[in-house]
Amino acid sequence: MKKIAFLLGLTVAATALTGPVWADQKAGSTKDFSTTVAAAPATQQSVNNPYYNAGFEDPKEFTTFLAKLQKAVSESKSKEVAELMSYPLNVNKSGKTFPIYTKEEFVQKYDRIMTANVRAKLLAQKPDQAFSNSNGIMIGDGELWISKINNRVVVYAVNVIENPYEVAGIDNPVAFAHFFNKLQKDVAANNKAAVADSISYPLRVNTKGKSMQIKTKKEFIAKYNDILTAKVKKKFLAQKEDKLFVNWQGVMVGDGELWIGQVDKKISVIAVNR
Repeated sequence: MKKIAFLLGLTVAATALTGPVWADQKAGSTKDFSTTVAAAPATQQSVNNPYYNAGFEDPKEFTTFLAKLQKAVSESKSKEVAELMSYPLNVNKSGKTFPIYTKEEFVQKYDRIMTANVRAKLLAQKPDQAFSNSNGIMIGDGELWISKINNRVVVYAVNVIENPYEVAGIDNPVAFAHFFNKLQKDVAANNKAAVADSISYPLRVNTKGKSMQIKTKKEFIAKYNDILTAKVKKKFLAQKEDKLFVNWQGVMVGDGELWIGQVDKKISVIAVNR
Protein backbone atom coordinates (compact mmCIF):
# COMPACT_ATOMS: atom_id res chain seq x y z
CA MET A 1 0.00 0.00 0.00
CA LYS A 2 1.38 3.33 -0.97
CA LYS A 3 1.98 5.66 1.96
CA ILE A 4 0.75 8.70 0.06
CA ALA A 5 -2.60 7.01 -0.61
CA PHE A 6 -2.98 6.11 3.05
CA LEU A 7 -2.08 9.56 4.31
CA LEU A 8 -4.31 11.46 1.91
CA GLY A 9 -7.07 8.90 2.35
CA LEU A 10 -7.03 9.41 6.10
CA THR A 11 -7.16 13.16 5.63
CA VAL A 12 -10.16 12.89 3.35
CA ALA A 13 -11.84 10.46 5.70
CA ALA A 14 -11.37 12.83 8.62
CA THR A 15 -12.67 15.77 6.61
CA ALA A 16 -15.70 13.84 5.46
CA LEU A 17 -16.57 12.53 8.91
CA THR A 18 -20.30 11.97 9.08
CA GLY A 19 -20.54 10.55 12.55
CA PRO A 20 -18.19 9.77 15.43
CA VAL A 21 -17.21 6.14 15.81
CA TRP A 22 -17.55 5.20 19.45
CA ALA A 23 -15.48 2.25 20.57
CA ASP A 24 -16.98 -0.41 22.81
CA GLN A 25 -17.01 0.98 26.31
CA LYS A 26 -17.16 -0.55 29.72
CA ALA A 27 -20.51 -1.97 30.70
CA GLY A 28 -22.89 0.72 31.84
CA SER A 29 -20.87 3.62 30.44
CA THR A 30 -22.19 3.64 26.86
CA LYS A 31 -24.24 6.74 26.09
CA ASP A 32 -26.50 7.66 23.20
CA PHE A 33 -24.49 10.18 21.18
CA SER A 34 -27.66 11.86 19.93
CA THR A 35 -28.61 12.79 23.49
CA THR A 36 -25.20 13.93 24.69
CA VAL A 37 -24.13 16.16 21.81
CA ALA A 38 -26.18 19.29 21.27
CA ALA A 39 -26.88 19.66 17.54
CA ALA A 40 -29.19 22.16 15.87
CA PRO A 41 -31.20 21.59 12.67
CA ALA A 42 -29.64 23.18 9.61
CA THR A 43 -32.75 25.29 9.04
CA GLN A 44 -32.16 27.12 12.33
CA GLN A 45 -28.58 28.16 11.74
CA SER A 46 -27.75 31.71 12.63
CA VAL A 47 -25.85 33.91 10.19
CA ASN A 48 -24.02 35.50 13.10
CA ASN A 49 -23.02 32.17 14.64
CA PRO A 50 -20.99 29.87 12.34
CA TYR A 51 -20.99 27.14 15.01
CA TYR A 52 -24.75 27.01 15.52
CA ASN A 53 -25.13 23.79 13.54
CA ALA A 54 -22.62 22.17 15.92
CA GLY A 55 -24.82 22.99 18.90
CA PHE A 56 -23.13 26.18 20.08
CA GLU A 57 -25.68 28.88 20.92
CA ASP A 58 -22.92 31.39 21.65
CA PRO A 59 -19.84 31.42 19.36
CA LYS A 60 -17.73 32.60 22.31
CA GLU A 61 -18.14 29.13 23.84
CA PHE A 62 -15.99 27.71 21.06
CA THR A 63 -13.55 30.59 20.60
CA THR A 64 -12.84 30.75 24.34
CA PHE A 65 -12.36 26.99 24.53
CA LEU A 66 -10.06 26.95 21.48
CA ALA A 67 -7.88 29.72 22.91
CA LYS A 68 -7.63 27.87 26.23
CA LEU A 69 -6.74 24.58 24.51
CA GLN A 70 -4.16 26.21 22.25
CA LYS A 71 -2.52 27.96 25.22
CA ALA A 72 -2.29 24.75 27.24
CA VAL A 73 -0.84 22.82 24.29
CA SER A 74 1.64 25.58 23.38
CA GLU A 75 2.90 25.55 26.97
CA SER A 76 3.06 21.72 27.05
CA LYS A 77 0.74 21.56 30.06
CA SER A 78 -0.52 18.02 29.55
CA LYS A 79 -2.65 17.98 32.71
CA GLU A 80 -4.49 21.13 31.63
CA VAL A 81 -5.02 19.65 28.17
CA ALA A 82 -6.36 16.48 29.80
CA GLU A 83 -9.03 18.54 31.55
CA LEU A 84 -10.39 19.63 28.16
CA MET A 85 -11.02 16.10 26.85
CA SER A 86 -14.17 13.97 26.96
CA TYR A 87 -13.73 10.46 28.36
CA PRO A 88 -13.61 7.91 26.98
CA LEU A 89 -11.67 9.88 24.35
CA ASN A 90 -11.55 8.26 20.91
CA VAL A 91 -8.02 8.20 19.50
CA ASN A 92 -8.15 6.99 15.89
CA LYS A 93 -4.93 5.71 14.41
CA SER A 94 -4.12 3.43 11.45
CA GLY A 95 -7.79 2.59 10.95
CA LYS A 96 -8.29 1.55 14.57
CA THR A 97 -9.88 3.30 17.54
CA PHE A 98 -8.12 3.35 20.90
CA PRO A 99 -10.33 4.68 23.72
CA ILE A 100 -8.59 6.67 26.47
CA TYR A 101 -10.66 6.25 29.61
CA THR A 102 -9.09 8.62 32.15
CA LYS A 103 -7.17 11.89 32.47
CA GLU A 104 -4.27 9.98 33.98
CA GLU A 105 -4.06 7.68 30.96
CA PHE A 106 -4.21 10.68 28.62
CA VAL A 107 -1.30 12.38 30.42
CA GLN A 108 0.71 9.15 30.34
CA LYS A 109 0.21 8.79 26.58
CA TYR A 110 0.23 12.52 25.81
CA ASP A 111 3.05 12.53 23.25
CA ARG A 112 1.51 9.61 21.34
CA ILE A 113 -1.89 11.32 21.23
CA MET A 114 -0.93 14.97 20.82
CA THR A 115 1.73 14.31 18.19
CA ALA A 116 3.75 17.04 16.49
CA ASN A 117 1.31 17.03 13.58
CA VAL A 118 -1.77 17.24 15.81
CA ARG A 119 -0.22 20.08 17.83
CA ALA A 120 0.84 21.97 14.70
CA LYS A 121 -2.63 21.76 13.16
CA LEU A 122 -4.27 22.83 16.43
CA LEU A 123 -1.97 25.80 16.99
CA ALA A 124 -2.39 26.95 13.39
CA GLN A 125 -6.19 26.82 13.53
CA LYS A 126 -8.00 30.14 13.18
CA PRO A 127 -11.41 30.11 14.89
CA ASP A 128 -13.13 31.82 11.97
CA GLN A 129 -11.80 29.17 9.57
CA ALA A 130 -12.97 26.11 11.50
CA PHE A 131 -15.35 23.77 9.69
CA SER A 132 -18.46 22.72 11.63
CA ASN A 133 -21.41 20.42 11.15
CA SER A 134 -23.83 18.45 13.31
CA ASN A 135 -20.94 16.29 14.57
CA GLY A 136 -19.09 19.26 16.03
CA ILE A 137 -16.22 21.53 15.02
CA MET A 138 -13.27 20.16 13.09
CA ILE A 139 -9.71 21.30 13.78
CA GLY A 140 -7.17 21.19 10.98
CA ASP A 141 -7.88 18.37 8.54
CA GLY A 142 -9.80 16.44 11.19
CA GLU A 143 -6.98 15.95 13.70
CA LEU A 144 -9.34 17.06 16.49
CA TRP A 145 -13.13 17.20 16.84
CA ILE A 146 -14.73 19.48 19.40
CA SER A 147 -18.34 19.43 20.57
CA LYS A 148 -20.64 20.06 23.52
CA ILE A 149 -21.28 16.96 25.58
CA ASN A 150 -23.49 17.24 28.65
CA ASN A 151 -23.36 21.04 28.28
CA ARG A 152 -19.56 21.03 28.42
CA VAL A 153 -17.25 21.99 25.53
CA VAL A 154 -14.69 19.21 25.02
CA VAL A 155 -12.48 17.42 22.52
CA TYR A 156 -14.16 14.07 21.89
CA ALA A 157 -11.93 12.58 19.15
CA VAL A 158 -8.32 12.77 18.01
CA ASN A 159 -7.21 11.47 14.60
CA VAL A 160 -3.51 10.66 14.63
CA ILE A 161 -1.76 10.43 11.27
CA GLU A 162 1.41 8.35 11.41
CA ASN A 163 4.43 10.53 10.70
CA PRO A 164 7.39 8.47 9.49
CA TYR A 165 9.35 11.70 8.90
CA GLU A 166 9.13 13.08 12.44
CA VAL A 167 12.67 11.98 13.32
CA ALA A 168 13.88 14.18 10.42
CA GLY A 169 12.10 17.19 11.94
CA ILE A 170 9.27 17.22 9.40
CA ASP A 171 5.99 18.06 11.14
CA ASN A 172 3.37 17.16 8.55
CA PRO A 173 3.56 13.85 6.62
CA VAL A 174 0.79 14.91 4.24
CA ALA A 175 2.68 18.10 3.37
CA PHE A 176 5.84 16.04 2.78
CA ALA A 177 4.00 13.62 0.48
CA HIS A 178 2.62 16.57 -1.50
CA PHE A 179 6.09 18.16 -1.75
CA PHE A 180 7.77 14.92 -2.82
CA ASN A 181 5.25 14.09 -5.54
CA LYS A 182 5.18 17.64 -6.89
CA LEU A 183 8.98 17.76 -7.03
CA GLN A 184 9.08 14.50 -8.98
CA LYS A 185 6.61 15.93 -11.50
CA ASP A 186 8.61 19.17 -11.80
CA VAL A 187 11.89 17.30 -12.33
CA ALA A 188 10.28 14.98 -14.89
CA ALA A 189 8.90 18.02 -16.75
CA ASN A 190 12.28 19.78 -16.55
CA ASN A 191 10.55 22.73 -14.87
CA LYS A 192 13.70 24.42 -13.61
CA ALA A 193 11.97 27.40 -11.98
CA ALA A 194 9.59 25.18 -9.99
CA VAL A 195 12.45 22.92 -8.88
CA ALA A 196 14.46 26.00 -7.85
CA ASP A 197 11.57 27.02 -5.60
CA SER A 198 11.86 23.65 -3.82
CA ILE A 199 15.48 24.23 -2.78
CA SER A 200 16.82 25.54 0.53
CA TYR A 201 19.57 28.12 -0.01
CA PRO A 202 22.48 28.01 0.28
CA LEU A 203 22.27 24.50 -1.20
CA ARG A 204 25.14 22.12 -0.54
CA VAL A 205 26.28 20.25 -3.67
CA ASN A 206 28.83 17.52 -2.95
CA THR A 207 31.03 15.78 -5.54
CA LYS A 208 33.74 13.22 -4.69
CA GLY A 209 34.50 14.67 -1.29
CA LYS A 210 34.35 18.27 -2.43
CA SER A 211 31.51 20.63 -1.59
CA MET A 212 30.22 23.87 -3.06
CA GLN A 213 27.30 26.14 -2.21
CA ILE A 214 24.57 27.33 -4.53
CA LYS A 215 23.43 30.59 -3.01
CA THR A 216 20.46 31.71 -5.12
CA LYS A 217 17.65 30.43 -7.34
CA LYS A 218 19.22 32.22 -10.28
CA GLU A 219 22.52 30.40 -9.76
CA PHE A 220 20.71 27.08 -9.33
CA ILE A 221 18.83 27.50 -12.62
CA ALA A 222 22.03 28.51 -14.43
CA LYS A 223 23.82 25.38 -13.18
CA TYR A 224 20.73 23.15 -13.22
CA ASN A 225 22.05 20.34 -15.42
CA ASP A 226 25.40 20.30 -13.59
CA ILE A 227 23.61 19.94 -10.23
CA LEU A 228 20.76 17.62 -11.17
CA THR A 229 22.81 15.31 -13.36
CA ALA A 230 21.26 12.46 -15.34
CA LYS A 231 22.21 10.07 -12.52
CA VAL A 232 20.64 12.25 -9.83
CA LYS A 233 17.43 12.66 -11.85
CA LYS A 234 17.19 8.94 -12.58
CA LYS A 235 17.57 8.01 -8.91
CA PHE A 236 15.07 10.64 -7.81
CA LEU A 237 12.40 9.75 -10.37
CA ALA A 238 12.74 6.05 -9.54
CA GLN A 239 12.33 6.65 -5.80
CA LYS A 240 9.12 5.31 -4.22
CA GLU A 241 7.75 7.48 -1.44
CA ASP A 242 7.12 4.47 0.82
CA LYS A 243 10.74 3.27 0.44
CA LEU A 244 12.50 6.42 1.67
CA PHE A 245 15.20 6.24 4.33
CA VAL A 246 14.81 8.70 7.20
CA ASN A 247 17.12 9.76 10.02
CA TRP A 248 17.87 12.87 12.07
CA GLN A 249 19.71 14.43 9.11
CA GLY A 250 16.65 14.35 6.84
CA VAL A 251 14.97 12.17 4.23
CA MET A 252 17.36 10.42 1.85
CA VAL A 253 16.49 9.85 -1.81
CA GLY A 254 18.10 7.01 -3.75
CA ASP A 255 21.58 6.29 -2.42
CA GLY A 256 21.87 9.81 -1.02
CA GLU A 257 21.67 11.74 -4.28
CA LEU A 258 19.18 14.10 -2.65
CA TRP A 259 18.41 14.98 0.96
CA ILE A 260 15.13 16.61 1.94
CA GLY A 261 14.42 18.37 5.23
CA GLN A 262 12.36 21.07 6.89
CA VAL A 263 13.92 24.52 7.17
CA ASP A 264 11.97 27.30 8.90
CA LYS A 265 8.73 25.31 8.54
CA LYS A 266 9.32 24.85 4.81
CA ILE A 267 10.02 21.41 3.34
CA SER A 268 12.84 21.64 0.81
CA VAL A 269 15.86 19.94 -0.75
CA ILE A 270 18.82 20.62 1.54
CA ALA A 271 21.66 18.78 -0.22
CA VAL A 272 22.61 17.16 -3.53
CA ASN A 273 25.29 14.47 -3.89
CA ARG A 274 26.37 14.04 -7.51
